[in-house]
Amino acid sequence: MRDYVKSAGFHRHMRLLLASRFQELGWESQTGKCSFISGKRVFWLQISQSSNSLTGGKFTLNLSEGSAAAGDTRILRHLNEADRAIGKALEQNIIARLPRPDPDPDIEVVGDGGPVLVKLGDLAKANPRQWDGPSDVWLPYFSKSDLDEWAAFLLPRLERLIRPSTPEITDPMTWTKRFDRLTGLFRWR
Repeated sequence: MRDYVKSAGFHRHMRLLLASRFQELGWESQTGKCSFISGKRVFWLQISQSSNSLTGGKFTLNLSEGSAAAGDTRILRHLNEADRAIGKALEQNIIARLPRPDPDPDIEVVGDGGPVLVKLGDLAKANPRQWDGPSDVWLPYFSKSDLDEWAAFLLPRLERLIRPSTPEITDPMTWTKRFDRLTGLFRWR
């Protein structure tokens, strides 16, 4: 049985794997969870609330640009088609290695036509649809070796994923200010 990585161990291990690359890119490590900062931009890893030692965990990458919560974004949506194919294959390999709960009870979940019974061990199955188009991508893991594989996948793509966006996205008020100026031209004085 492989050892499940709990939340604190997850953040510690991922910080170890990602910190040097972020430092190369000019980002500073923040204390606590695996997060990094560059100016007003903050990068952090988010673990799914349904992660546990029976079915494993899932995590995603977030980037906030500015202080507004609306600036928060899941950056794995920006993977290109080739990245998605590689990520999908890696996800399937990791899911295939996840240990099955023993016993593996049936649990009730919501299905297309209502409640259905599913084996607990089947809840962690790969989600191939998440790799189609710009979707919310969550990366499964159980052990440190799974995290090592995801880091190897992410590191060569990291610079592209955290590249600054346009000023309009960085400052959500930019478009509002432009719109106000434009509409001001048509207002009665």
